[in-house]
Amino acid sequence: MNYLYLPRIKVQAANAHATSWLINAAPVMALNMFAHNLGRNIGAFSDGVAVIHHDAQLLGEKGIAFYGRLHPQQRRGTTFINGEDYSNKNPHALSLQPTASCHLILSLVFSFDDAFDIDAVNDFMKSARIAGGQVIGSGDPEIIGDDEKLRKRLRTGYWLIERSDLMLSQGDPLDAVIKATGFRQDAPEPGTLPNSWLVPTVLGYAAITGFEQRGGVREGSPHAFCESLVGLVQYVSLRDYGARPIPFWHHQWLRDDVFIIKQKEIQS
Repeated sequence: MNYLYLPRIKVQAANAHATSWLINAAPVMALNMFAHNLGRNIGAFSDGVAVIHHDAQLLGEKGIAFYGRLHPQQRRGTTFINGEDYSNKNPHALSLQPTASCHLILSLVFSFDDAFDIDAVNDFMKSARIAGGQVIGSGDPEIIGDDEKLRKRLRTGYWLIERSDLMLSQGDPLDAVIKATGFRQDAPEPGTLPNSWLVPTVLGYAAITGFEQRGGVREGSPHAFCESLVGLVQYVSLRDYGARPIPFWHHQWLRDDVFIIKQKEIQS
């Protein structure tokens, strides 16, 4: 097993609008797709990607005008393209597409069974994007040969851990998400994961139409409309996480119409 370590990746203006009702700075799905794109470019696909969070900055303003709430920055084009770009209320103004963006600093760890070219990784990173945001800097990619050396290399940050177990513990998954993210939890049992920050984020998609050829689709692939599947992730510091298995994310098709990302079960 070889590990590829990409330290302290700085991402500018990444998408924080995870789904229609959710804004966060934990783009786990996008990071898994980044791993897939990396594999396509270097000719070797990883078996999983682990995410270390260092910092995030949601782009927006707070103030009296916004009743103390965060108001995400909105972007509009500077030129008109066609009639569909005009607001239906003001024929002289561009229509507004709600957006939310953030700056991120992340480190990523990829596991590989096969050898890969580190020079190809460097070339890929020169023009890489994560969640639509531009990668504006990172540390040098490193190949690390075993688990022990990798753990010694990782010093600070927070693993992003899947916590679907918290949703399964309640009768209604939505109630479980609200309870987990909106209320203080009881003190953890000795040896379990700490009560650290939990956030809902997109961990999959379920198709609501059949797959078929449609105009304007990237690379001409069959296309289907879908609904996002939201789960829970937890930020756990490397120190508190301890010697548990490295939390690699993997993607899989549960059925022909359901695509998810998940981690192997981790003892909480």
